[in-house]
Amino acid sequence: MSGARLDRLADVAQILRRRDLAKLGKLAQARNESAARLAALPARQELTDDPALNAARLAHAQWAQEQRIRLNQTLARQSAAVLEQKLHATRSLGRALALEKLRKGAR
Repeated sequence: MSGARLDRLADVAQILRRRDLAKLGKLAQARNESAARLAALPARQELTDDPALNAARLAHAQWAQEQRIRLNQTLARQSAAVLEQKLHATRSLGRALALEKLRKGAR
């Protein structure tokens, strides 16, 4: 393989590596934001003697539970996407390193 072609392939591999790592970073950041939103949901509150306050607390607790369910589902999808993207990024990194090694060996 010619040196010029090897240089072009190595350059393309570096571009793909950077793209895959950037996408991995964005997916991981979105997952971390979802986890933070899940952690920020309020904990259980004790009931009081005030029926109106209890009704409001129960309604809020129901809303928080629905949000937990939705965020857990989102978090599961995002975690799966991060794992899949890690595979792509690992492959891109391996290709870029192999081509860089070949390019240095060809000189």
